[in-house]
Parts: sequence; C-alpha cells; structure tokens
Amino acid sequence: MKIKLIATDLDGTFLTDKKEITPFTRKVIEEVQEQGICFVPATGRAFRAVPKEVLELGHTEYVITSNGAAVYSVSQSRRIYECLLSKESVEKILGLELDPAIALEAFWEGAPYSEESYIADPQKYGATAYGAAYVKRTRNPVKNIRLFIQEHAGKIDSLAFTCADAQKRRELQMLLEEKIPDIYVTSSVPHMLEVGHKDAGKGKTLRYLLDFLGISGEEAMAFGDADNDIDMLTEVRYGFAMENGMENCKKAAFALAGNNNEDGVAKEILKFIR
Repeated sequence: MKIKLIATDLDGTFLTDKKEITPFTRKVIEEVQEQGICFVPATGRAFRAVPKEVLELGHTEYVITSNGAAVYSVSQSRRIYECLLSKESVEKILGLELDPAIALEAFWEGAPYSEESYIADPQKYGATAYGAAYVKRTRNPVKNIRLFIQEHAGKIDSLAFTCADAQKRRELQMLLEEKIPDIYVTSSVPHMLEVGHKDAGKGKTLRYLLDFLGISGEEAMAFGDADNDIDMLTEVRYGFAMENGMENCKKAAFALAGNNNEDGVAKEILKFIR
C-alpha cells in the first residue's frame, strides 16, 4: 500500500546525537515531500524547542509536540489540537513531596520552563553533555517552578521530572501512577519521566492527525527510539524502532531501522518510496 504519511521522533531517531539533520536525510525527506507524502515530526519537545531546521525542512506542515499534548500548524504557527493535563492532576502532582535530587519542568503554551538551578547544571540531574547543552539553549528559567506551574494549572501541556538516580525515578513513577488516575507516565531518555494527560501520547495524537488528513494507519510509517514512541509505532502499519533504541521500543516495533547517527530513518524510507 502506498505510504502517505511518515511520522518520526527527533532526538535519538531523526536527529544525530549532535542534534543535526544530515545532508543525506534532508535530501530523502525533501524527495518524500515532493511525492506528496506528509512528513510529521513527533517529539517530546515543546514547539518552541523544535529546531528551526526541522520546522523549515521542505514542506513540513504539522508537528506533534510535548508527547502528543499538541499538534501545531507550521505555516500558521499555531496549535490546531491540544490535550492538556487537567487542573486537578497538576494540583495533585504539586502536592507530592519530591526528593531534592529530582528537577521539575513544565511545558506551557509551546515553551519549556525550568528552575534556574536545574538549567545551571543539568548534568547533576543525569543529562548527557549534549542534553545539558540542549537544556541550556531551550529552557526558559523561572525562580520557583512550583509557583509557575500553580499559576498556570489547567493550561499545562505536560510536566517532566529529571533525576540521575534510577531507583528514585522508579519510586516516583509508581507514586504518580498510584495517586493520579488521569495521567500517563513515559520516558524519552533514561534520566527523565514525562507526564501528560491519559488521552495524549504520540500514538493517540497521531491517530487524530491521520483522521484529520483522511489517512489510514495502513498508509503510514513511524520511527522512534524510546518508551514514549511505542504507542506511535503500534498505531501504524510500519512502526520502526531505531537500532540504538530502548529494548521496550524494539520489542513493540514492526521492524528495526539503522542507527540515528547513520541515517537510519532515511535509509528505511528509501526502501519504501523507491
């Protein structure tokens, strides 16, 4: 069946570890778009943290952001769909007592916000060198992240918890899932937990976009590398996990694509469009 839409995660999947698009991958996506295939970045990033080179890639029109909390129209620079955390869930999360080793972030109106102390030293909370540079480049600093979230409760796209200690992350995930029923907890990188509305997620939001465009899951491909990509990969006929991806993601995939540093997404696409 002819492929009409290709959705892909960015970090660890479409982008290299240096957060770049290779010339080869760029050429393949432009070829895809010239054939009328819809190319959709689907990321855990907030809209304003999506690289400019991704938004300006060929005829890219739709972007799924904040793990499915929103879909943006690039040409209109506005969101056309959203599924936000409920005010009640946000207030319950704020009521939890967090270990000082855990940093809290908020995604609001397409932008990421973090406490100043976290932005100053992301590696203290488990970020890689490239991840730390990304945080410093994209986050908006606030003095009191809890107060910021409280002021915007009911309008929060998603929240994220960052911690270098795996045991503390597991305990926090269990606590969140036990105490707050209308959320889902996922992860795009090992040191982070991401929290969204239970009806968000990349898979459900991709389904919305497919229906909006009149495209079936049988006519779509998707690529990802982490737990937050699994529901997107299983929503379409051809869901590919990256060779460098997490084991849970690989187990859920239709097949494996190559490494993100070696044009894995682009090479797999070529097998279908040529």
